[in-house]
Amino acid sequence: MKLLLTLLFSSAFLFASSAFITPDELRHAMNKEKIILLDTTDTATYNKGHIPTALHVDINDFRHKEKQYQLMNSPQQIQKVARSLGINQDSKVVLYGHNKPKELLKASYIAMALIANGLKNVAILDGGYPEWLFHYEGFTSTESLPVKKGNFRAKFNPNILVDLAYVKNHIGKVPMIEARPLRFYNAQAQSKGVRRLGHIKGATSSAWADKLDNDYCIKPKKELQSIYKLDPKKEVITYCTGGLEASMNWYILSQHLHFKDVKLYDASMREWGNRDDTPMEK
Repeated sequence: MKLLLTLLFSSAFLFASSAFITPDELRHAMNKEKIILLDTTDTATYNKGHIPTALHVDINDFRHKEKQYQLMNSPQQIQKVARSLGINQDSKVVLYGHNKPKELLKASYIAMALIANGLKNVAILDGGYPEWLFHYEGFTSTESLPVKKGNFRAKFNPNILVDLAYVKNHIGKVPMIEARPLRFYNAQAQSKGVRRLGHIKGATSSAWADKLDNDYCIKPKKELQSIYKLDPKKEVITYCTGGLEASMNWYILSQHLHFKDVKLYDASMREWGNRDDTPMEK
């Protein structure tokens, strides 16, 4: 009996404290926890097969267009979307993609949006749907279940997102890391929708994909720490082309490695790189 209680407690604690969870951890928790599973793929792919009870979620419900870039929606809008997905104050939300381009980044951005608005328990399925199929090939669904409206109350944390003025004022004072592939950072290629080449003055390259293995599973923590080479007690700002790539760096640093003060420049290079009054270098 003591062993059983210990295993159950350990499983609950592991889920509550893990930013990335394995298919086995998810499968075990699905029978015991108030889990909301969110699938970030396109509707057609979702309809062909997904994890049982998973709901389809659209990244566009969490962002709005502002000039040539996008920003996180208001707390009121995110609260409305969260409730429509059945999310309550005590829900445990797990996001995953099917490992198509950008799906993992959609998961990290939605996770950030929910966390920034006060949801305490959010995780990403390590390796996504392909990893789930590897472990539980027969345990899938094509059904979309009805949703009971949730009671989530958004409480926005103003210390996560930063704007252009904040970034300008902190150049040379705070480490800034760019999540785009190195070729964009080095001005060897031009990001879509970004006029100027190069990166924010003083920023270092830290491509989001470098933190994952070929199967889209997160690398070991020690390896991640050696990649980032950052002080977990100090502030860091992450940015990219338009917010999605940077959200993965934000998620890993703040939720997985437990850095104390990680901020994200949401408008990123689609704002910064299309102005002439922002300091850049190649």
